[in-house]
Amino acid sequence: MDLYVNDLSLSGQFPDPRSVREALEPLLKLRSRDPNFRGHFYCSRIFCARKATGVHDLRQSILGTRDKLFIGQALAWLAKSGPFWEDHRCSNPDDYFEYQTQDVTDQGLGEAARGIISGSESGVFSFRGARIAFEKSPLRVRQGLPEAPINDIDVRNFWTTEQLIEVFRSAKRYKDWQDVYAEISSRFSGLLFSNHAISPLLSTPFSKQVAKRIFELLQILNGMVVESDENGELSPRGKELLNDHFVGKKAWFTDESPTNKARFKQHMTFPDPEDRKKRIFCPWHGKIKTPQVRIHFEWPRPKGQKNIKVVYIGPKITKG
Repeated sequence: MDLYVNDLSLSGQFPDPRSVREALEPLLKLRSRDPNFRGHFYCSRIFCARKATGVHDLRQSILGTRDKLFIGQALAWLAKSGPFWEDHRCSNPDDYFEYQTQDVTDQGLGEAARGIISGSESGVFSFRGARIAFEKSPLRVRQGLPEAPINDIDVRNFWTTEQLIEVFRSAKRYKDWQDVYAEISSRFSGLLFSNHAISPLLSTPFSKQVAKRIFELLQILNGMVVESDENGELSPRGKELLNDHFVGKKAWFTDESPTNKARFKQHMTFPDPEDRKKRIFCPWHGKIKTPQVRIHFEWPRPKGQKNIKVVYIGPKITKG
């Protein structure tokens, strides 16, 4: 996906240079650690001239932080290196675009619309708090003059770095289970994986759909950790996740039956990721139906433990 900074979303809404820095720093960090994002996140060459605070444009606001490291990184991106979409502007014979009566032809929102018309997957990133509320998606851009509209183009919009991270991760291509393990080990900081958690999958054919489902299940488990205090007590949001995914006939995560616990106890006892000399019994599991794959993890967590230990990702253990 090609993403463009939405120029309209910078309209002098920030109270001071410090708040401008707080808005830009997460984007700078994401650019620094993800080359794919860095190469597909475009801004305009004149974006620095947009009003950022009540009295200063973006360049002045960046300089106003007096933070040499931040100034260097921000201006290297926004004023020197880009990438700038004007360098590869999409051509269109009917080149006039508006958003809510605002001319965006020569802005990121207009370029995203041109990209969509030409068949590219395009979207925009919007800063929050602008005069026009951009905390929604999609944004409907109109092509053509007001008196002679040609087309309406729905442009995907993102306004948090979390959304950006997710959209670029979902676009990643994984070629085998080792790629999946490398990703989950770095992505889900609240989970403790055993060194051989994914080994049972290595002998099975790689499946993009199974990989996608693994990410979905682990995202919920990681969310349970994020929504816990240091003693493992759940926040209101954590309790919602528990009720939504651990309870009911269609729960994503369930305990084994008493019969299976007794019959397969040895098979569901695994080395402790924190101490391989110890072994832990983990009958709780996340379910993937087709093919039958299970994610076994320690639940409930021992008192005072915040992280969740994931010990097995592989074919269903209790078959037959």
